[in-house]
Amino acid sequence: MSSGAKQLVQIAKETVIGTVPSPFARQTLAFTDISLNQSVEKTESASITDSRLQQSSMITSAEYSGELSAEAQYGAYDDLMAAAAFNAWATNVLTFGGTTRQTFSVLLGYTDIANYHTFSGLHVNTFGIDIPEAGLIGLTFGFMGTKRTTAAVAPVGTITPASANPRMSNISVGDLLVDGASVKGTACITAFSFNWDNSMQVQNCLGAGLEVGAILEMSAKGTGSFTMAWSTKAAELYEKQFTNGNISLSIPITDTAGNKYVLNIPKVELTAPLATGGKDDLLNTTFEYTVVDQAPTLTRTPKV
Repeated sequence: MSSGAKQLVQIAKETVIGTVPSPFARQTLAFTDISLNQSVEKTESASITDSRLQQSSMITSAEYSGELSAEAQYGAYDDLMAAAAFNAWATNVLTFGGTTRQTFSVLLGYTDIANYHTFSGLHVNTFGIDIPEAGLIGLTFGFMGTKRTTAAVAPVGTITPASANPRMSNISVGDLLVDGASVKGTACITAFSFNWDNSMQVQNCLGAGLEVGAILEMSAKGTGSFTMAWSTKAAELYEKQFTNGNISLSIPITDTAGNKYVLNIPKVELTAPLATGGKDDLLNTTFEYTVVDQAPTLTRTPKV
């Protein structure tokens, strides 16, 4: 039997895609949930024999994928964000939709039963930020990898502890900007999300066994939503979907130590329904948005 409190996730950048660094120096990550897993596809036999019983199937491919969910902390997940953006941080600015491939080896361990799984060649296919009306800000990273190995002993290598930076919550969000202007006093945004999808596909190759031959990124897609109290400003934004009008969004997030991120989305298209509710309800609507034409950026500013 194993305790959920005895799980660990540790990560290291790879120099060669699919090759675990040696020694395996790695960073411990705090997380709330992880679904990283190897799954296989089987093909049923169509052979006819002297029995009516189905013949054994054969494994024909494998997939190494899953999501890691975490509570937002400044600096703790910057390497994963860069991998999702396919870019490097440049003067503390990360631009999404680049061409720089970055992969990781991740150790998933169950320490109380000495069971360790090393996934390698992990690409960050998807990335999400979720800011609730009340609660901690959540980050989600979706992985796709090339192989997995298992062991009863943790790999050798220097281990860096998990970040001790403060968590970020809805209270960490600063003055939101729509089209470069503050919405304070004219509108009330109560929740916000941002999702990035690299639309990756697996390329399987003969001769590789169950290892994945390559993982290729396709079109980059940015989407998300924000909930806004129904107001004159909300009604104005609602009308933009009928003229194919665009807006820009800027979301600043600052932790209690003074570290800051700002997500800038220069151009989005909107869709939303009219507000509806009962006589005792606060009326609001949820705007779904799609990133178009210009790349979003994430700017980080460490505390001074």
